[in-house]
This record gives sequence, structure tokens and C-alpha cells, in this order.
Amino acid sequence: MGLFNDLPSKNELKGSFGEWLTKRYSKTYYDALILHDVLINGNDEYTSQIDMLMVGNKGVYVVEVKMYDEAIIYGDGNKSEWYYYKNGKKYNIYSPKKQNDMHIKYLKSFLKDFGEVPCFSVLTVICKDFKVSNVNSGDSIDTVICNSLPAMDRGLKVIAKDKPVVFDDNMKKEIFEYIKNNQLKGKEIRKTHKENTINYKAKLNTEKEEKICPYCKTPLILRNGKYGKFYGCSNYPKCKYTQKTD
Repeated sequence: MGLFNDLPSKNELKGSFGEWLTKRYSKTYYDALILHDVLINGNDEYTSQIDMLMVGNKGVYVVEVKMYDEAIIYGDGNKSEWYYYKNGKKYNIYSPKKQNDMHIKYLKSFLKDFGEVPCFSVLTVICKDFKVSNVNSGDSIDTVICNSLPAMDRGLKVIAKDKPVVFDDNMKKEIFEYIKNNQLKGKEIRKTHKENTINYKAKLNTEKEEKICPYCKTPLILRNGKYGKFYGCSNYPKCKYTQKTD
């Protein structure tokens, strides 16, 4: 049987998908050292929980997994709010790309003693289909979005293509062991992380309702655009954040 012919059931996916994914990719990418469900400190009051890390000779692949069964995802890589349609209803979600960008920011800080560690973003959004723009800037591909595990397999190969080898096996193992041994552990720490995540999402919702830019923390201004009215950051053109009118 092929690697992706024995997918776990929905019940098996709950709480164990990261472990399942790690085992499967450990069999496929023998040159990569893999960790799942990694919790690390950031440089602020927040922590970052990463679904899966793959430490390879070309850098670290940061995998974020989302599951929106049978949904169609729409988004813009430059915006923090995406949405999806399922059963005729529209739902707003926080951008998985923005979320993984933050994971990578924290990870780079966490690994600062190793110098500049190349990190690549792999967004595995299990869904029916997706239409997302502005994922990569320029010709270099550092981010891929995949809506299935076979697509994730292809996405990893797309990222790795033409990328230089930056770590020998010894350095790769050293980075892997550092992450493994220095990640945050314990039920209380994870409980605090969960509470902080809930509070952070509530903060974003409050800022949205009060029309505050999530990046600059300055007021949003109602503007007229090509496709109608929208809210734009008052710090434009330095900040190009926009928000749809209600």
C-alpha cells in the first residue's frame, strides 16, 4: 500500500494526527529529523505551538495543519482574515499563513545561537479546495499551501528544489536535539498557552470591532476603492492592511 492509502479516520485524527503525520513522514524523508507538537517561547508574552517540524539539510520545514473537511478556503497571504464556505455558509478564520509566519518568527529567535536558520512554511489545510493569493513574494518559494497529504508531499519537494544544502548531518542533529530538549513541557505550561491563545484571539476580535489596525495599532479609516468602500490603515502606505466593511 502507498504512503497515503491508509489515512486515519476522523476519530483517529483527533488528538493523534500530529503523531501519525510524524511517523508517516519519518518513513518518507529519511534525511529529515521530525518533531511534532512543539511548544516554544517567543520574545514577548506569547508562546508558539507548532504542529510539526522537519529539520533537514536545507533548513527547517514548519508545518501547520488545519482541517476544514469539504470546505472551500479563500484568502490573501497579506491579510490576517481568511474565510471559507461550507454547506452554503460563510465562516471567517485567522490566516494560517500569518499564524505560521509567527511560528517561524519565534522559531528563528529560539534558534538564534545557530545563526541564520532557513525556515520554510508548509500549510497543510485539509479541505475540498482553496483559492489563496500572494503566498510568496518574488521567485523564491518559501511557502506552500496544500489541501491534502499527497499535495503536502509534493509541496515539500517544490520548496526543497534548488535550495542549497546549509547543514551537514551533525549540525542538523544538533539543531534537532536543541529543539527537542529546550521546548516547553508540562501540563500547566500548555494550559497557560491555551489560555493566552484564547485571549489573543479575543484581542484581535476586539481590535476588529473597534476598527484598529492589528499591526500598527492605529485607527482604520473608511476609504473608497475600486470595488467599493473598505477600511484601511491610517499608516498607509507604510502599512497596507485593509478590512472589509460589515
